[in-house]
Amino acid sequence: MIAGDFFSVLFRILSKGYQVTGDHSAGIRQHDTHEELVGHAGPPASQLPARHLDTIIVPASRPAANLDHAITLARALRSQLLVLCSRESRASEVCQLLDSRSFGQAIVTDLPEGYSHRLFEFATSCLTSDDIPEPCATRSTDLSMKRNLGLVIARMLGWGNVFFMDDDIRDINSADLHRTVSMLEHYRSVGMRVTSFPDNSVVCHAHRETGEFQDVLVSGSALAVDCAAPVSFFPDIYNEDWLFFYDDVTEGRLGSSGLNATQLRYDPFENPQRAARQEFGDVLAEGLYALLHGGDGASSATRYYWEEFLAARIGFLDAIIGRAGAAPAGIRDKMLAAVRAARECSTQINPDRCAHYVRLWRSDLADWEQKLKAISAMPDIHAALNWLGLTAAEAGGIDHEAHRSAVDRLEEALPGPVLIPYVATLNGLPSAKPVLVPHVPSPANTGDTALLLRQTAPPVGEPAATTAITAEAQPSPAGRLISVLASTQFALSTMLLALQARCKQRRRIPHSAARPWRRGSRLVTLAAVRRIRDTRKPQQAANSADSDPDAGSSAAPA
Repeated sequence: MIAGDFFSVLFRILSKGYQVTGDHSAGIRQHDTHEELVGHAGPPASQLPARHLDTIIVPASRPAANLDHAITLARALRSQLLVLCSRESRASEVCQLLDSRSFGQAIVTDLPEGYSHRLFEFATSCLTSDDIPEPCATRSTDLSMKRNLGLVIARMLGWGNVFFMDDDIRDINSADLHRTVSMLEHYRSVGMRVTSFPDNSVVCHAHRETGEFQDVLVSGSALAVDCAAPVSFFPDIYNEDWLFFYDDVTEGRLGSSGLNATQLRYDPFENPQRAARQEFGDVLAEGLYALLHGGDGASSATRYYWEEFLAARIGFLDAIIGRAGAAPAGIRDKMLAAVRAARECSTQINPDRCAHYVRLWRSDLADWEQKLKAISAMPDIHAALNWLGLTAAEAGGIDHEAHRSAVDRLEEALPGPVLIPYVATLNGLPSAKPVLVPHVPSPANTGDTALLLRQTAPPVGEPAATTAITAEAQPSPAGRLISVLASTQFALSTMLLALQARCKQRRRIPHSAARPWRRGSRLVTLAAVRRIRDTRKPQQAANSADSDPDAGSSAAPA
């Protein structure tokens, strides 16, 4: 027995080079950051390639109001929105929200409780309490199923770039999302860091709360994926996203945009069993990524390795418990209860079962690759959902294309005549009916008296046509009033232009030519005045001599 133990230890040392000293910080240990495993190289913001985002996929489990942010992003990036509903999320309520936002590029479906399909039958999903501790064997979430559904639908419909976004994610703007998706030129998966509220396990939250550094890895809750490349699947276990992009990490194909998102705050220590349920998945993910730090892969995750890592994990939990006094008083007791529940669960994890799970996972991954290759392309989303045993929910009857905002229409308009949005102008006229709008010519074009014929934007799919209003189009009183005002304005403008032209013509005629009668008439009048004055002078002198006796004496000397 002693010889057997000696050779077992010697084999581990020689084949793996691990230190077996009891000081796990110097050998196998849990790392507080995995940032060095993730790529950050990307083009400068000014040189971003034109990488289109096909679809935002939301595995929804909260009320419909939590999808408002995803709708805003999908509209900004002109992408589709796929919403997979369960638990508190209802497809009917989501459709009502979409109608209120006038967003029609969405696909919504309810995922029935206990939903299954042969595509998603994995050996790793069949583990029981005989294989792993009882709390870890009880899974009450369908997050992995929804994400795998999103991958399959993307493959069926030929979507290239998709963005997985949980319904509790906030504070992602369109520019950040565009940059994240653009990095798919260099990586197969690119994630954002959820730093506030940090996306960590309960144990890692406790590690941070007791004064130690604890980083976050890119998350599946805000993850861009190139579905045209080979993709993994999301196992039904905690930290399913770490296992999804594990091979991308080993090949240097997992990127981080370096941009942050936030998620809704919650109390990680509220229920101690939360930490217990996470323990098996947390051990597997942290143990597999610890191998990557040493340059090894999943093939090195043997029973002997898991013995060492589980011992290191217990030491990690004991250290948190020992530092509990450094945690805020308001959470200290709850935190201690959660970490102790995780430690109790960790002591029940069998190293053989860890190694067995890794083998099943790698086998499932090989089967998944074959399943994806056998998937046939589907003509539309309804055919794809029908093949998967699901049905798309119908919206409330709003014609979203006919009710798109003016901004949406103007952004899509090509150079040419301006389209006057129906809602913003003549509300009384029937939609898609042409409207005659008088065009007042500028002074430089006084000879132009034509009317500019415009029409409201036609429905999408129909070519724009320039035609007059038909006799059947009966405007409302508001429409008739606007027409009268427009005609009156046109008539007044025409009269004003004619008057201006007449005035210009007069200013160009010489003064003498404009008034040929004035000069002659004025001369005739002056001559007549002189003749009358000359004939009246003698008579006036005689009259003055008869009436004034002194006039003669006074006049003689003169």
